[in-house]
Amino acid sequence: MLKKEPQIVVVGGSLAGLTVALASASKGVPVQVVERAIERTQGGDSLSVDLAAIANTTGHDPRGVHKLPVVPAYRDRHLTTWPALYGWLRDRVSETPGILLQEGKSVAYVRAFGDKAELSFEDGTQLVADAVIGADGYHSVVRRAMAPETPFARYSGYLVWRGLVDEQKLTKPVPWPSNGGLWIEFVQGYRLVAAVLPGRDGSVEVGKRQITFAWFDAHRSELLRSMNRLSANGDLVGTLGRSSIGKELRDELVAKIPELWPEMWAEAVTVGVQSKDTLSGAPIAECLPDRLADGPLALVGDAAHVVSPMTGSGFATGVDDATVLAWLLATRSENESMSAILQRYEAARLPYVRALVAHSLRLSAEYVSHAAKVSST
Repeated sequence: MLKKEPQIVVVGGSLAGLTVALASASKGVPVQVVERAIERTQGGDSLSVDLAAIANTTGHDPRGVHKLPVVPAYRDRHLTTWPALYGWLRDRVSETPGILLQEGKSVAYVRAFGDKAELSFEDGTQLVADAVIGADGYHSVVRRAMAPETPFARYSGYLVWRGLVDEQKLTKPVPWPSNGGLWIEFVQGYRLVAAVLPGRDGSVEVGKRQITFAWFDAHRSELLRSMNRLSANGDLVGTLGRSSIGKELRDELVAKIPELWPEMWAEAVTVGVQSKDTLSGAPIAECLPDRLADGPLALVGDAAHVVSPMTGSGFATGVDDATVLAWLLATRSENESMSAILQRYEAARLPYVRALVAHSLRLSAEYVSHAAKVSST
């Protein structure tokens, strides 16, 4: 008699959710992924990746036939764009047996009862599962079920203006090599991280690349409150999407560029800030978890441990979560409950992720303090 496979539902079909699904399926554990959007088209603009870790975790090598467009960053890390990585993961999901991806399926709430978990969807339908894995970001519905007293991640005191610009839109190419890694600078309490990335077609030819920038700004708390993105007690409840950034604010940022950033990056940042299709404002949040599992519920990625991009470890930590969780699911004994498996996952991952978030909190506090001191002089 064949062993009955447990029904495992992953809430969230972005980077962390797709990675968990691939990691599980690669080890023979079928999963169902539910995602409220239909084929996401936007996300963060750039991130660092460990290609070997992705290959080991997902069972698909981004250096193989289906290449992920990257440029070298530092040590064993590479840089890619969020859309490129999302597209690569989603394509691998579509060709991998054992994964059911349901898009346009929004979860209203999740609750645990006994050794089962119940999901209620916005369309009025319900689903009972043996385990629910929350991979639904810093606004996680699953985290709210596990920790209703702390439903939101905490604002870190600064936001990041992000942009991704086609080099072809500039009057001249950026004089930064395709293998040059990151450029990082602090000026007047602001911080800029910039790099060149493969073009939309994967090209790293000069003139056909994309330019990414992340402009750290610790002077926008009042703006966030006025736009109802930040609660009175410091909980982050929303971001500044592309359509919510008005011309007056864009003009203010453009006026600062000549005094802050060198000519090498100034045009790309200017084009990115002026474009309604490019600039987004991401308030940075952090979440120090007390737990990663509760009965049949568990958390991975940003749903579990939100960290500052200054750590360079956001996606990488989600990959590690997926590796450990998938291995535990694949090697469970026939009589071992899903709750016991998820508790072992928590025991393995919680000490590490708490240390990482503590490190992130120190980095954020140091940056906000530095920005405040510079502004007061």
